[in-house]
Amino acid sequence: MSRFIMISLLLVVFFFGGVSYGTFEKNKLPQQQETESIEETVSIDTSIIEIEREPVQQKEEGDKLVHKTASFFERIVKKMYELIIHALYGIANLFFD
Repeated sequence: MSRFIMISLLLVVFFFGGVSYGTFEKNKLPQQQETESIEETVSIDTSIIEIEREPVQQKEEGDKLVHKTASFFERIVKKMYELIIHALYGIANLFFD
């Protein structure tokens, strides 16, 4: 039983250490500027030259899925964290009240 508790505590420590390290590293990255690509198509008639410009979207549909999945997991982790903290606070109150 104590082995399980030790492993669980180590996993929690490594998880929160990785999360805090990741948030600090995220702030160090240089900001990327978004540029808009323009796709040109040329239509040639016998006497008229037409140039049509259409902006090309750089963001893919997969990016939306990644962000939705990340926000879903963020909500789950926050709720689990709140439940664990609330349970530990209740246990602490049993001993110190």
